[in-house]
Amino acid sequence: MPLDTELFIQQAAPGATLIIDAMPGSAAVALGIWFPAGSAYESEDEQGLSHFVEHMLFKGAGERNAEALSRVIDREGGSLNAFTEREAVCIHCTLPADKAELAAQLLLDMAYRPRFSRADFELEKDIIVSEILAAEDDLEEAGQDVFYAMSYPEQPIGRSIAGKADIVQSHAFESLVSFHERRIQNAPVLMTIAGDVDCQAMAALFSKALEQRSRGTKAPLTAPAVYPGRFTKARAMVSATGSQVYFFTGLPLAEPLREDDYWMLSLVSSAYGESMSSRLFMRLREREGLCYSIGTSFSFSRLAGLWGVASACSASQFPRFADAYRREAQSLFESGLHAEEIREALSRIRGMLRVASDDVEFRMNRLARQYLFDGQAENLAVSLERLNQPRFSDETTVGLYIRTRLDPERENVLLYGTISKRVLKAGADAFKAVKA
Repeated sequence: MPLDTELFIQQAAPGATLIIDAMPGSAAVALGIWFPAGSAYESEDEQGLSHFVEHMLFKGAGERNAEALSRVIDREGGSLNAFTEREAVCIHCTLPADKAELAAQLLLDMAYRPRFSRADFELEKDIIVSEILAAEDDLEEAGQDVFYAMSYPEQPIGRSIAGKADIVQSHAFESLVSFHERRIQNAPVLMTIAGDVDCQAMAALFSKALEQRSRGTKAPLTAPAVYPGRFTKARAMVSATGSQVYFFTGLPLAEPLREDDYWMLSLVSSAYGESMSSRLFMRLREREGLCYSIGTSFSFSRLAGLWGVASACSASQFPRFADAYRREAQSLFESGLHAEEIREALSRIRGMLRVASDDVEFRMNRLARQYLFDGQAENLAVSLERLNQPRFSDETTVGLYIRTRLDPERENVLLYGTISKRVLKAGADAFKAVKA
């Protein structure tokens, strides 16, 4: 599949952008519509409404009720889904490439011609509450929410994405309709497409939907205000019913962040904890048997960029786990990565990009992630060429980057789950964590 196809980028209207990664010969097409309506932009009274609206978009759109909406996708062997994050809501669809116009029309109808009803709203409340309660029972997911609340206290970015069950139960139907009008119907929008499509035909469908969406209002499209989260230093141990200790760390990625920072962090993450051959996986799992899984990740965000590690282990193993983790974190900070680790990480990233180049969903998503971060997007060939810059292969430069950004003394730490006496002592000794 071509990697160097020129991207089609069009400002269809003020605040409305279409980006297409044309993939001649692709069997499938992936489309996504993205809105700045995540939980981080919700007021106190709006908690959970971004996620609630996402659910309600599937209750029917345009001339199709919920069942017809599902059947038209199933009939073509495709998929239709959506998700809500802290900074975005996305509805997306994958279908055979010759059904691209059908996919676009379905998504645009869902966004701008939803069939909201009071009866569906009340029914969906119970479904969402069940989802929230299930997440609270999942220690890994619940622990992540506790970590965000601890790191960004009393801020929207620190709240759980779906909201609290009691708040969701209290929402009125009129509040949801109003929220949709402000944050979806009359808000900035990004549509990304990857696959073998007619770019002009897609642009025409997008423009037509935009012309019809405003219900007569001429108000300019405005995104919600962006206020970077205030990261609060904290290290805590929180008891929860379960059989393991869930371990989370996170340190803030200070602005400015640019495209090259993404690839440098990807390089470090690959070598340190993201891959099966990484330091953390090989040393804590394979050599010492201290955990089943361990991994690094980072979020590239204007509101709350974080670099972190997540794992879980038994309470009896935790003292050894804590010592081993501290040793590896300090070694990375002080000594950086070896030349061979850097070469291996760069090779892995290049290989992953090439393998994923046939994946229309991957290519659709990466367009959106790039554009939502800094208003720009580049094709795969440009990204691969970017990795050839000397700075990415230079051991000294990589080491300096790590020492500048990834000081383990700055990271927050959360131990969540079984907090035994051994865990209490190890958490206090290794991380100066306190029982919450």
